[in-house]
Amino acid sequence: MRVGIVLGTTPITPLEFWVGVEKDHLIQLDDVLYAETQLANGQKVKFYGVVQEVQKFLEGAQWVYDAHLAIQGVIPVNVAYIAKVAITRVEPEFFVPPSPGDPVYFAEGEELEKALYYDQMKVKIPAGLTRSGQVVYINYHFLDGTEGAHVSISGMSGVATKTSYALFLLYSILNKVQDQRIRGLIFNVKGKDLLWLDKKNKNLSPEDEKALKKLGLKAEPFKEVKFYVPPYEGNPTVPDAERQDEKVVPFFWSIREFAEEGLIRFMFVEEDESKSQVPYLVERVANKLYYLAKNSPEGRLLDDQARDIESLEDLEERFSEAIEQAEGKERSLFREWFGDASLQTARAFLRRFSRASRHIKRFIQPNMSSPINWEENKLSVIDISGLHHIAQMFVVGAVLKRLFEEKEKRSNPYPKVFVLLDELNKYAPKEGWSPIKDVILDIAERGRSLGVILIGAQQTASEIEKRILANSAIKVVGRMDSSEVLSKEYEFLVGNFRQRALMLKKGTMILYQPDIPSPLMLKFPKPPWATRRQEVEEEIHVPEDFNNF
Repeated sequence: MRVGIVLGTTPITPLEFWVGVEKDHLIQLDDVLYAETQLANGQKVKFYGVVQEVQKFLEGAQWVYDAHLAIQGVIPVNVAYIAKVAITRVEPEFFVPPSPGDPVYFAEGEELEKALYYDQMKVKIPAGLTRSGQVVYINYHFLDGTEGAHVSISGMSGVATKTSYALFLLYSILNKVQDQRIRGLIFNVKGKDLLWLDKKNKNLSPEDEKALKKLGLKAEPFKEVKFYVPPYEGNPTVPDAERQDEKVVPFFWSIREFAEEGLIRFMFVEEDESKSQVPYLVERVANKLYYLAKNSPEGRLLDDQARDIESLEDLEERFSEAIEQAEGKERSLFREWFGDASLQTARAFLRRFSRASRHIKRFIQPNMSSPINWEENKLSVIDISGLHHIAQMFVVGAVLKRLFEEKEKRSNPYPKVFVLLDELNKYAPKEGWSPIKDVILDIAERGRSLGVILIGAQQTASEIEKRILANSAIKVVGRMDSSEVLSKEYEFLVGNFRQRALMLKKGTMILYQPDIPSPLMLKFPKPPWATRRQEVEEEIHVPEDFNNF
């Protein structure tokens, strides 16, 4: 549909042009248009682009108050309605400007696919809808590691809908990719919202159902889900959760696994220890525990005196015993655990170990374990929302370390696993070092080839380790704070997108992907799954014999 002509009153370049909008037509920001021109040799060229500015003004008026006179019909004026188009693609590639007077059309159907490079995407994932109701796609090959990997989602807490969009994107991937070798792993870090992902949302509106249908998605909850929750203190086989059914299971490690996998490292991540000697001591004790585990009978952990270590309390007693003997000038046991470290450093280590132990002791059991089997179901949700932040960081570090090591041992990247982690700035901050940050950096830099894809959400990308952002092919922004959006991490927000990021509504995001030169504004529907217990649609089970009546 023709909407206007290319204007000649402003300079036209191969990168942008202005459109004079014809009467009775509406053009708004983010509309996709194209102009068609004919070169001197008869070759026809199409210039596709996205509207980045829209203006109206009076032609023929000179003074400020001429608008009043124009309304009264005292002076003759015309209302000029013009739009600036940033060119995204030229077909065929003759990089000359279009000519004044060339017709301009709305890009629809095949023309829209060319304008936004959808025609070159071998596998497309629906990412949302434009304001005019057109589907926005993401090139899946920039998600799954073929050409790129990882997603970074940034925005203000409470109004940016970061977690909601991350879940929507994961839902789209799991339902639209024709490959059964895909898994999702979600860390539920806030509230109990994600414990009902497999239940239908009874409050889903007809408008949202219609939007999901347009995206090619069914208005159904996640399927094949298992929920891993902390064990109940005192009885590790009982899940400590509001929801109690066969899909909810507790997770924990045995003390031997704790020693073999070096999980003690993830107890010392609360603060930056880089300027102290404690990290050296943590590494030495981790190596000592690994040695003890390898030399202990199957399923047990024995110290050098052949005494059983069955819990973190037992381990703390061994450390205390070594320090007390050293204070009495007997350093043999001290050297076995702490080497040449000073007593002061060993005491600092013990204080930190003791504090962390209080928060994670229920996750370490004497002779049994209940691991997180991320391959068993299409989606695994790990609930850490009610834990102290020390325990949260321990669980995230321990789970991701085991996952990454399992993937390293395989000869191919399948099944590919998408890891959704909120509050990423807490686990991989720009400043300092920690073992969790090391694991997440490994995923960002090498996960693409191993089939481990990170979907990270954070309030402030400026506080995230820059290598993680640099390795994220897909970048998404919700509503932003005015000071944050000015940082260099958002340089991909070209034109007026930084200003627009300050006033985004809930459910509206800005998407950037390598295929398309310009960011795209999109909206996404409310979820068809329940986000709290009150939203769960009651399930009615009809007996099979009912149809026999």
